Amino acid sequence: MEQGAILPWRRGGKRMIVYYKGLLKGVATHFGISMEKPYKELGEDFRRQLMHGTDGTEITFNFWKAGKISKIAKAFEGIIPNLERLHAESDSEFTRNRLKAFMNPSPCDACGGRRLKPEILAVRLGGAQTSDRFRKVDTTPKLPGLSIMDVCALSIDHAETFFSELKFTDFQARIASEPVREIRSRLGFLRNVGLGYLTLDRESGTLSGGEAQRIRLATQIGAGLVGVLYILDEPSIGLHQRDNERLLQTLEGLRDLGNSVLVVEHDEDTIRRADYVLDLGPGAGTHGVIWWRQARLPRSWEIHVRSPAVI
Repeated sequence: MEQGAILPWRRGGKRMIVYYKGLLKGVATHFGISMEKPYKELGEDFRRQLMHGTDGTEITFNFWKAGKISKIAKAFEGIIPNLERLHAESDSEFTRNRLKAFMNPSPCDACGGRRLKPEILAVRLGGAQTSDRFRKVDTTPKLPGLSIMDVCALSIDHAETFFSELKFTDFQARIASEPVREIRSRLGFLRNVGLGYLTLDRESGTLSGGEAQRIRLATQIGAGLVGVLYILDEPSIGLHQRDNERLLQTLEGLRDLGNSVLVVEHDEDTIRRADYVLDLGPGAGTHGVIWWRQARLPRSWEIHVRSPAVI
């Protein structure tokens, strides 16, 4: 503990570090534990009280204040409750993000991490065969069809297939056909930009920069705006060649709607599909920029992949 075994209490301002070290010394002194003792050698009971508090048992803490040592007797809150309280009460986004680095997600015992009431999860789409084909997680009770969270656990490709195969009665079709059409349309936008492998419940913080950029692109396609300037930075990174072709078709679709699309890119296929190419480098000044109109771009022109192009 003396050398920083409690890492969350070793971050922050100097005064806070001194305060937390005083708490640790008070707890260690009360239980007769040396601050130099390795954490792995500490007893189970002491570790429990260190992490979760002394459950009302008062401990005397010594703090240096106004040039003298002052003694305070109080129950020890515990490291984990202290961090949880600080995360809940802090108005500082920096502090909250710092504390998140020491947290692990844990699914709720009641809902299994699905965050919905059983009554909501009991509403299903599809039948028993649909459950067998698409359900990724076993649920209780066993009901035919997929709940909203079952659908969210599907990849975009599987979700599009699921909605395309739904069967409705005439009455159901009058209610559901328009929402299903809109859902399939939006799923199609995401597939066309090469994101069919993502699951619908994927957390945004786990996406790569290219994936996040393509999601925003799909959103703009769905909005159907006209007269907008779009600037994309290497959207083809990480894409399979098949998905790259879909992405290029999507960009051309944005252009055909009446928008301007500028792409910073090293991919040869993307450069050759451009209406205009601005080659930057490898020299400086007038030696570093070449402007090509696509109609004049010779097929034998050597693409220098180290020089980004803008279309």
